[in-house]
Amino acid sequence: MIKVTVIQTGTVQIKSAQVTGKPGRSALGRKIDIFKDPVWLPPLPITAFLIEHPEGLFLIDTGDTAQNSTPGYLPRWHPFFRYEVSVNVAPDEEIGVQLDRLGIDSKKDLKAVVLTHMHHDHAGGLHHFPHNRIMVPRENWRFADGFKGKLAACLPQRWPVWLKPELFDVKGPAVGPFTSSFPLTSDKRVFLVPTPGHIPGHVSVIVRGDDMTYLIAADATYKEDNIRNELVDGITADPALSLRTLQALKKFASSQPTIVLPSHDPDGATRLMNRRTFL
Repeated sequence: MIKVTVIQTGTVQIKSAQVTGKPGRSALGRKIDIFKDPVWLPPLPITAFLIEHPEGLFLIDTGDTAQNSTPGYLPRWHPFFRYEVSVNVAPDEEIGVQLDRLGIDSKKDLKAVVLTHMHHDHAGGLHHFPHNRIMVPRENWRFADGFKGKLAACLPQRWPVWLKPELFDVKGPAVGPFTSSFPLTSDKRVFLVPTPGHIPGHVSVIVRGDDMTYLIAADATYKEDNIRNELVDGITADPALSLRTLQALKKFASSQPTIVLPSHDPDGATRLMNRRTFL
């Protein structure tokens, strides 16, 4: 049996213009729009995903950390962290505590921790996994581990000192509208696909269940409706590339019964519980 579980690790509050950018705006223009936008959205979930597969348990992303509340943890020189985001994670909401509640010994029970990308709200819980196999897309790692990554809201200075992830390239066979793939399981029922635009090297995860497909979109979009309406977010590094990613996600989700699970969609957990598909 294959199962997907949503694990919420706190919340993040952002502007409306970050979730949905204005069509036709450049990457820079969209970021200016975020700073000018007076509309703050209600807190959105920060989500990690647990995949149960006959080959083992796979954790997709690690959520964020309560250390965000510690003065100086987020760089004050960065205007985005100072003015455009509010992260709220209690210590008992961190991913390690949540796995303990589920009866999962992360050291023994997890086959791998897989990062869709290295943004702070996806890699913030890495400190819980010093003894685990950690997998990161090579392209995203190379971008995130440097000054450009810091400008793009990654925090390499906060990564655990022991972190030496297994880097992978998504160069396997094409799957539907996706130009390549990377299998996580030998039966290829769990695999990664390239979904760039939000940040270089971003990937999403596809899980083929017995009677349903699950599309863990991560940050390729902030909500399912933006896939349906092909609306690119405001934080994208490349609006045209993000649009092509949305179109690929839409085409895939329209081709079979698929539950779409972005990382910050407030309706994602409910869709999963009710088994509500894209179509």
